[in-house]
Amino acid sequence: MEVDESINEILIRFRRSLKEDGGDIELVGIEDGVLKVRITRTTVTVTFSKFLRDYKTREGISCGRCGIPMSTIFAALELELKQKNSGIKKVEVVK
Repeated sequence: MEVDESINEILIRFRRSLKEDGGDIELVGIEDGVLKVRITRTTVTVTFSKFLRDYKTREGISCGRCGIPMSTIFAALELELKQKNSGIKKVEVVK
């Protein structure tokens, strides 16, 4: 599978941050402008999350004791890809 360099760079940065929080992200495929990824939930609480500090997001988060919602990770990835004009129109999380 051929992956655009800008997409690959974004996924590498996301993966690094998520791994430090006990999670992970894996590229499943790209089809018709839809990026399909598998995300493993992080294990640290919001208060100590490197991912949230790196991506300066708190969308969907109400306290500091919970884990990071999958929707927050998903939204940050989609925003980053669209800002970089990577050709990705949509991100889908698959199991």
